[in-house]
Amino acid sequence: MNDYVGKICPFCKTAFQETDDIVVCSECDMPHHKDCWIENQGCTTFGCMGSIKAADGSATTVTASTLEYEDDIKPDQNIFCTRCRRKNDNTALFCSGCGARLVTGISQPEVKHTFTPADPNNTNPYRYTNPQYNGYQQQTAFNNSYVYSSTTTVDADVVQLIGTKSEYYYPKFQEMKAQNKKTSWNWCAFLVTPYWLIYRKMYGYGAAVLAVAFVIFLIGSAFLSLLTLAGYIVLGIFANYIYMTYLESKANQVKSMTEPYRSQFIAQNGGANSTATILTIIGYSVLILIISL
Repeated sequence: MNDYVGKICPFCKTAFQETDDIVVCSECDMPHHKDCWIENQGCTTFGCMGSIKAADGSATTVTASTLEYEDDIKPDQNIFCTRCRRKNDNTALFCSGCGARLVTGISQPEVKHTFTPADPNNTNPYRYTNPQYNGYQQQTAFNNSYVYSSTTTVDADVVQLIGTKSEYYYPKFQEMKAQNKKTSWNWCAFLVTPYWLIYRKMYGYGAAVLAVAFVIFLIGSAFLSLLTLAGYIVLGIFANYIYMTYLESKANQVKSMTEPYRSQFIAQNGGANSTATILTIIGYSVLILIISL
C-alpha cells in the first residue's frame, strides 16, 4: 500500500494518502481510489479492460461485501467529493472546491455497485458489474473504425503524459501503429502550428517554427509565405507522429523514475500548457505590431 502513497490518482488527480482505500487495475496496474474506480465504472486508462484488484496484488482481499457501494449519505455525515476529495456539507449539491456534482441520497437515485464473481475461466475472480448497465461496454477509439480489444497493451505512462484529450490522441497513436503509418491529419497543428506545439509542451519545436515564421515576415517575400503555408500543411500531416515520438521518448525516461520524481516529471513534461500558449500569442502579436509601426 505504501508504494502508492504520493502517486496521483488518474481520475480525481489527487495524491494518494496512507489512509486512502486504494485499488489497482489487473491489466495496466494503474492505481485508483476505490470510490474513483466505482464512479468511473472501471479503469480510467483509455482502452484498458482490466478488472479491479487489491493494492497489495491479492484478489482474495477484494470481496463483494467490502466493495459494495451505495449512493446514499446519512444526514449527519459530510460528503466527500469523488473528484477532488474535498469535504462538503451534507446539504451541498455541488463541490465547493471543483464544482463537480456531489453524489447524495437526496439528489441521486439509490444505486448499488458490487463486485461479483466473474466467469470461472477468468483468471481474476472478481469483475465490476453495474445493475444499470448490461456489463462493461468496450470502448472504441472511433464509432465505426477502430476498436480496442481486451488484449491491447496500454502504455499508462504515455496516457498520463498526454493528459488533456488522451481519449483522442492515444487511440490515434494506436491506430497509426497498427497501420504502420506516420501520416494523419491534425487541424489544430495545421491552423495554429507553433501555438499547438507550445500548448503540447513541445517548446523547442514551437520556438523553431515561430522563429522561421518571424524571419519570413521580416523578409516579406510572397514566395516564402507560400512555402510557410506548405510547411504548415506538412506539419498538419505529421503532427500526430511528431507528438507520439515526443511522448514515447518522455515515457521511456519516466519508466526508470521513482516517486516523487516520476509525478513531478509528468507534471512538467506532460499535459498541456494554456498559460504559456496565451503568453506566446500575446508576445508574438505585440512584437509583430511594434515592427509594423
